[in-house]
Amino acid sequence: MKKIRITLLIALGLITSHVYSQQKHHTMTNQEVVEKFLSGFNDPSKIQASLALLADDYQFTNPMVQLQSKAEFVALAQEMGQILTGVHLIRSAEDGDWVATFYEFKSSIPGLESNMATEWFRLKDGIIQESHLVYDASEWRKVYEQMEQ
Repeated sequence: MKKIRITLLIALGLITSHVYSQQKHHTMTNQEVVEKFLSGFNDPSKIQASLALLADDYQFTNPMVQLQSKAEFVALAQEMGQILTGVHLIRSAEDGDWVATFYEFKSSIPGLESNMATEWFRLKDGIIQESHLVYDASEWRKVYEQMEQ
């Protein structure tokens, strides 16, 4: 009886160990990190989780601004948060440290309700280091000028 009990305990320990080792400890891919970042612009309760994915020295470039820190980006995002109404991710692709996205961003500004954009993100260890946003900014220049006044 004692041998059976010991054998069962050993078997149970081996099975438990095997099951635990088979569980996937999921680390987000770079593409998943970027998707989580962009999703925060659709839900104000998730924006802090999005901003937590940025490096402190995050560099952001769009057709009108070049920012050199997360703090500068957060300030811009707060202003833009008043007029942006969402981001709809259409496609994304990952290649090493880079993730390319194609999305539609929406705003409450008449004539600029729907905007197509591509943004390229570089990540390191799951943290966004830089991004380059490309879109038709011809009408948006007026919005930025008003924001600066």
